[in-house]
Amino acid sequence: MIFIRKVSMFLMIAFLALPLSGAVMKQGSNPKSPTDNLWQEVLSNDGSWRVKWRVLVNDREAELPIVRRRFTIELNIESTLNPKVSPKSVIVDAQMPEHAHGMNVAPTIILEKSGMCRAEGMLFHMSGRWEVDVDIDDGTTIERAQWNILMY
Repeated sequence: MIFIRKVSMFLMIAFLALPLSGAVMKQGSNPKSPTDNLWQEVLSNDGSWRVKWRVLVNDREAELPIVRRRFTIELNIESTLNPKVSPKSVIVDAQMPEHAHGMNVAPTIILEKSGMCRAEGMLFHMSGRWEVDVDIDDGTTIERAQWNILMY
């Protein structure tokens, strides 16, 4: 009888927690179906740039990268101050603050004049919280946009 109560309690807690499980996958995201557009958006730290980003695995849109497999982050970078200004250069990197280390590889950055950018060859070699940093240089100042990707 006690065993049945414990199992019932466990199932009830698991059922109630189920709607929350999508919220821990990626900071700022809502649970999405595979057909939803998975672009996310973040402002740079001083608000000068709007960065829209998404993950591509094998050149296909994915909600999350796959641990220990190379992936691409595609970015659309727009100035919030002057729509005619585009970045002169972009650096994309990621690290795990809790572990005090970054990625083991350096991605290849492809920047187009339109502000579209691809960071190819990214690799998260372990599970945990990864902080992605995008340093945007307009020729005068460098401003950072950052977000977390939770790999659990």
